[in-house]
Amino acid sequence: MKLVRLELERFTAFEQAAFEFASGVNVIIGENGTGKSHVLKLIYCISESIRRHATGEGLDQAVRKPELVDVLAETLAAVFQPDELGRLVHRGIGQRKAKIRATWLEDKRESTIEVELSSLGQLSIPKASLPALGRSIFIPTREILSIFPGFISSYVKRESAFDRTVYDLCLALDAKPLRGPRHEIRARLLEPIEDALGGKVVNEHGRFYLKLSDGEMEAPLVAEGIRKLGMLDYLIANGSLTENGFLLWDEPEASLNPRLTRLTGHIALGLASSGVQTWIATHDYLLTSELTLASEQVADHDTAFFALARLPGTEGTTVERGDKLADLQHNSILKALADLHEREEALVVGHVP
Repeated sequence: MKLVRLELERFTAFEQAAFEFASGVNVIIGENGTGKSHVLKLIYCISESIRRHATGEGLDQAVRKPELVDVLAETLAAVFQPDELGRLVHRGIGQRKAKIRATWLEDKRESTIEVELSSLGQLSIPKASLPALGRSIFIPTREILSIFPGFISSYVKRESAFDRTVYDLCLALDAKPLRGPRHEIRARLLEPIEDALGGKVVNEHGRFYLKLSDGEMEAPLVAEGIRKLGMLDYLIANGSLTENGFLLWDEPEASLNPRLTRLTGHIALGLASSGVQTWIATHDYLLTSELTLASEQVADHDTAFFALARLPGTEGTTVERGDKLADLQHNSILKALADLHEREEALVVGHVP
């Protein structure tokens, strides 16, 4: 089951927008404040709410099966962390209502959910034909291995500045690796990561270590970029990233050197090939270029690129879609590089604007 379309009306940075998603990798670029992370978090909230409702978990594994609208309201509040739920409605004069419509497709069978949220915080689901969804994993910009020890119990017992995605990620990391020999797909994904790491990540007594040929190194002593890859390595090894699942990855390039950024792009494509629908929000030229190059070279890579922008004369963030990076007219990454090139040329001729 793949999410094929997301329509937004008056939600956070968006006055009106629509996304037509690829079944493989979806790359979202745009300047800060255009809503990239909000799109990823919204997909996470909706998909995880539907999955938890189907399993009867609720947000905190309630014994009785909660109503879907209650699960979604709790998840939106825990992930976005607004003062009030109505703050997620795009600003405007008077009372307003945000509308969200998400559509999944499998074997030509559509499933749709429609959500409405008033600026007073009233949430409703006027229409829902619910799909059977796999697990969603949201990976934030920072790594989590170093803060993992004791985080789960602390989050449950105390108020936390971390949003719900971090807690859910820690729950996923808490699962032990799968038994038996590695499945062919998992082995293909893990081997290049562990080659780059120089070993593999292990969890011993609630603490993560990088297990090398000459011993173990505690996660906090390992470079942050290596910890980010190690986190992904462990999620693949313990089966948290599975076929028909969803990966929401916010700025995977943060703290990575260019060589590892390139590897990150290939990992995303490998996950997509194994059935994990993936969304990446990024500012990185190398990562986006690697992904568009791969999508052009390999026919079975279903990839889409989205540029979010605030344009003069328009209300809210606009959305532009392309099958390749070059299809986008409002590419903030290339614009910044072009500006840098102009300043370098000006410096050569002795004039700096």
